[in-house]
This record gives sequence, structure tokens and C-alpha cells, in this order.
Amino acid sequence: MSHTFDIALYGHITLDRIFTNFKETTDIGAMGNVWDALVRLDPSLSISLNPTAFGEALILIDQEKCTRYGKGDLNLKTIKPNIQNSKWHHILYLNQLENPKFISKLKGTISVDVCRGKMANLEYLKYVDYLFISDEDLFMDITELSTKVRGWVILHTPSGSHCYDGKKSFRTSTEIIKKLNVLGAGDIFAASFISNMLSETSIKNAISNAHKQTSLLLKNKSKLS
Repeated sequence: MSHTFDIALYGHITLDRIFTNFKETTDIGAMGNVWDALVRLDPSLSISLNPTAFGEALILIDQEKCTRYGKGDLNLKTIKPNIQNSKWHHILYLNQLENPKFISKLKGTISVDVCRGKMANLEYLKYVDYLFISDEDLFMDITELSTKVRGWVILHTPSGSHCYDGKKSFRTSTEIIKKLNVLGAGDIFAASFISNMLSETSIKNAISNAHKQTSLLLKNKSKLS
């Protein structure tokens, strides 16, 4: 019998060249951010990494304004993913995947994230239980978007979240933290939410805890910047 993972990650993994206050560093982004956050939150989780695309990005961090700017190519090289037995499948970034057909074959809970850029592959949202999207990447009314998703749309912002499943909704507020390195904040938030949901908590508790955990991980990262 094949092994069943707690979480299987699919999608983009990037080599990031990062400039913070004119200091250059390199790191592994996208899938790397999610994996790193999951390991920090719960080292006992079994995680499978299944990249479908390798890319690179040039990123400028303005820590004073808590903003980041970037350019890159997420799909320098693409490959067919290995589909795993997993309780949870998380996909980065749906709108930029060149071949998302594997999503229809996944069994278990499915979450996806989207990033800035062209909005493609929306027909695959019908397989998705949780769609993560930031306020700056929202491309249509959240009510309309929720009708395309099997489960919940989770719109996250620095001040909280708006969650909607097409019938009911709720909001969660959080303190805005200043002077943070926000690189990977969306990836960290998704990882935190998934980790909480695997602990069989409610979606409201998972969202609230995810905001707290994301702030804590970003604070720790900013100290090292």
C-alpha cells in the first residue's frame, strides 16, 4: 500500500533574487515558502513536494512600507507532476499553470493559490475546496468568484480576511503590523491555514490562527533581513 501524506504540494517553485534595503540575498520561493512555513509550524507533518514548474524572480522589498515588488518567469521549465495519496493537496499558482489537468485526478481536500498576472484555468475552480487570493490579486467580485469554487474563497488582506462560500460569509480582523518583510506572506498564510485545518479545527478558528501565525513568522523573518 502506498504512503498517504498529510500534505502534497504542487505547482511552482522559484529561485528568488531578493533586494532588501539594497542588500541582495537568494532564496527558494513559491512552493519553498509554503514548505518552510509548514515545517516551522508542525515538524511532524509528512509533506510531498511535486513541482510542475521551475522559475525565477527578481524581488524588491520595502520593509518600511510593508510592500514587495517583483518580476520573473514562473514557467522556465515545466514537468508533469507525480500525483500523491494525500489528505490535503495544495497548488501554487493556479492561474499560471501551463497544464492544470492533473487537478481533476486529485483525491482529498484541494486548495489553490493564485498570483498576480493573467487569470487562466478558472474552469478548474470547480474542484477546489479553498481558494486563497489576496486583495491586490482579486480579479472579480468575490460573490461571483465564489460561485465558481466548490468550497470557500478566502480573500486575505493585511488587516484580515473575508471568507465566502456562495451562501454564507464571515470576516476576520487582525492587527496590521508595520515594518515587516512581507515576502511570501500569502504562501505563509495558506500554509498556516492548512496546518490548522489538519488539526480538525473550524474554518473560523483556522483563519484567526493563521493570521496570528503569519504575523509571527513574518516578524521572525524580518529580524533576519
